[in-house]
Amino acid sequence: MTYLLIALAVLIPIPYMLQLPGPVFNTLGDYQGKPMISVSGAQTYPTSGEIDMLTVAVSGGPGRDTYATQALGALIDGQETVVPTEAYYPLDTTREQVTEANTVEMTSSQDVAVAAAMGELDMPYTVDLLVDEVTPGSPAEGKLNKGDRLVSVNGTSLENDSAAPATMSTTVQDSDTVDLVVERDGSEVDLSLDPATIDGRNAIGIMMRQQFDFPVDVSFNVEGIGGPSAGTMFALAIVDELTPGSMTGGKHVAGTGEIDPAGTVGPIGGARQKVAAATAKGATLFLSPAENCAEVIGAADQSQITVARIDTLDDARSAVESYATGDTSQLKSCTSGDTTNEKGQQ
Repeated sequence: MTYLLIALAVLIPIPYMLQLPGPVFNTLGDYQGKPMISVSGAQTYPTSGEIDMLTVAVSGGPGRDTYATQALGALIDGQETVVPTEAYYPLDTTREQVTEANTVEMTSSQDVAVAAAMGELDMPYTVDLLVDEVTPGSPAEGKLNKGDRLVSVNGTSLENDSAAPATMSTTVQDSDTVDLVVERDGSEVDLSLDPATIDGRNAIGIMMRQQFDFPVDVSFNVEGIGGPSAGTMFALAIVDELTPGSMTGGKHVAGTGEIDPAGTVGPIGGARQKVAAATAKGATLFLSPAENCAEVIGAADQSQITVARIDTLDDARSAVESYATGDTSQLKSCTSGDTTNEKGQQ
């Protein structure tokens, strides 16, 4: 019977995923023989050192099996995290859907990183909010089209506003009737929609995307890498390339954090794995979103790596610049009291 139970543990998949430290990439360096980030259309400056973006490798999840023996090994190892698959994905999610979502998130994080960098450097840009998808059977079906530019909602302008998606979302959720002005084929159209309950909240049934027009051209060489958590490191690298001198002073920096166009840094998943990967690669400064601090300092060997809390892109830039000079007195400290937050339609 004991041997049978062991065999079952080896052969029967369980509904869990393992998060492991993933590959590390220097945003100031090359990836597959080409620069990871290239900036043109403005004066750029030489960089040095490393600003590493970090990834999490996942074993299991939609389309992939995990076994009990793997989960037990992960718990013993300590650098891996075992999480229920359904905490991240609906049970009917396919591997193809996961890959597509990760790709979309990475593309969006690139645009947003450029926007955040432009804001940090006071370089003006324009942004439009577009309808990207209309849900069949929703209040928006037959009224809104993919590609419509959202001009205003209930009298509030959405034009050239990086916070427009949040404004749109909040307005829809708080309104019985949503009055929209959209631009379609060069003309403005007035529409009125009554939100319905979709996935448990007030919604009109659209997905949105932002379309940016920047004063510089930024290209990313990140094929095969997905997700939004590299946004802050991307933005730092862009700022470094567009400002004189080396931000890092030749030192090895790593970090993580989703970012919005205003430069606010948000929490990510897999913080434990990321600080382990950064330490193994030789980074000596780790930039942690405030809400991941508890997890990061619980996992970091602070005799090898200094952890700094970042709430904004400006915090991240200041931390790197101070660290480059050897001054750590101004770094915001992570504490165990900071909230840990795992990331899990209009």
